[in-house]
Amino acid sequence: MHITEGIITGTSAIVYTGAGIALVACGTNRMKTFVLDLPEKKPLLGMGGALIFFLSLIPIPAFTGTCTHPCGTPLVAILLGPLIGVALTGASLLLQAAFFAHGGFGTWGANVVALGLCGCFCGWGAFRLARRLGFPLWAAGFAGGLIGNIAVYAASGFILAATLVKAPSPQYSFLGYLATIYTAYLPTQLPIAVGEMLVTGMALQYAYNQ
Repeated sequence: MHITEGIITGTSAIVYTGAGIALVACGTNRMKTFVLDLPEKKPLLGMGGALIFFLSLIPIPAFTGTCTHPCGTPLVAILLGPLIGVALTGASLLLQAAFFAHGGFGTWGANVVALGLCGCFCGWGAFRLARRLGFPLWAAGFAGGLIGNIAVYAASGFILAATLVKAPSPQYSFLGYLATIYTAYLPTQLPIAVGEMLVTGMALQYAYNQ
């Protein structure tokens, strides 16, 4: 669920854009270290970026006038690290905004926060916690994929609600918008989250077996 162009404006857009730039800069520095330490794994960066780009570009109708999509960020964060995942997300979102009108330049920072920061760190964190608790690799992958996907949509809904409540004549309170957004996306997003859970767990187990 990319936040489309024109929804976030003014100071909020500047703040989110600044946060997005800072996050991507940190991720880019981590990426440089990754390439220096493991030059033979440099192609994995391109593969990770392509995975996020194509998965988050799949439009699945949600409710009137909107769509949703898988994320890919939890899996990339688990494989390459969350900061690298954030940097790849930022690059993917720029390309999507420029060539597919998916998201937007004014909302790029907010989308980096939701899809990149929340998707990568929550997915990676859930995976690491599950492994520390003794979960097998595939089950920890399930946890990372599920939590990471849900975190993206929880963050996007929160950002949207916080933006809409500032409109000149808001229809609902902040909690009202939050409840409306989450309820509207739940029937579509829950199956997608379960699908991302399964794909993340199976992909990690397959990669380990190979």
